[in-house]
Amino acid sequence: MRRLMRKRCLLGLVVAAVCAAQTPKTNPFANDPKAIGDGKPMFSLRCAPCHGRNADGGRAPDLTRGTYSVGDTDEDLYTVIAEGAAGTEMPDFLSRIGSDHVWRLVTFIRSISKRDSTQMHGNVENGKALYAGKGQCSQCHAISGQGGRMGPDLTRVGRQRSLKYLSESLTDPNADLTPGFNTITVVTKTGKKIVGVQKNFDTFSAQLIDMSGNYYSFMTSDVASVTREYKSLMPAYKTTFNETQLNDLLAYLSTLRGEAK
Repeated sequence: MRRLMRKRCLLGLVVAAVCAAQTPKTNPFANDPKAIGDGKPMFSLRCAPCHGRNADGGRAPDLTRGTYSVGDTDEDLYTVIAEGAAGTEMPDFLSRIGSDHVWRLVTFIRSISKRDSTQMHGNVENGKALYAGKGQCSQCHAISGQGGRMGPDLTRVGRQRSLKYLSESLTDPNADLTPGFNTITVVTKTGKKIVGVQKNFDTFSAQLIDMSGNYYSFMTSDVASVTREYKSLMPAYKTTFNETQLNDLLAYLSTLRGEAK
């Protein structure tokens, strides 16, 4: 049985390699209305949960802008859809749907692209000051290796997240929590309560980081209780900042694209 499974795995790798080698460099369905129509339901099923029902962003980037972090050619889009994006939630789809359907997704995405999407008009420098000062964001988030590690890394957040998603995250952090950043509460056998952000969680153990940046690891058998909640420890800034300040902070976050300054 194991030998058969190994043979199937090897066969799958060979097929994937052959498909990759035969993939055309140009989109065979470019501007094809039928391909656009075929791509739309595939997008709704496979892509909308992260990129949004209208592709205008969610926990994944806004695809309606017409410019993308992976590059702006059809081949660039094909590659990231086919192979996935390392270090993100983006999976690979080539082995799941095949090369032609990947191209149909590319064609659909191109059809909804518009370069006149609403831009953020806040003050970037004021936003940067709010990030470091009043918002105390760097206590939990890192940019280019500088800052806390309790929350998601923001080095490329301007590329990875839409303005709509960022705005919602600032005002209602629980609306769409980034996977893997649940709240963990541990009560030790002596009654001590420790609350932090999930770093790992399974049936037998829990690892978390608290608000002070301290890392903890517990075996569930060694504590009184361990609970995991789908909620964020990030404060809702709609009561901290006024509308102008929120726009300034959004303007600054949108500039974080992982590029050398």
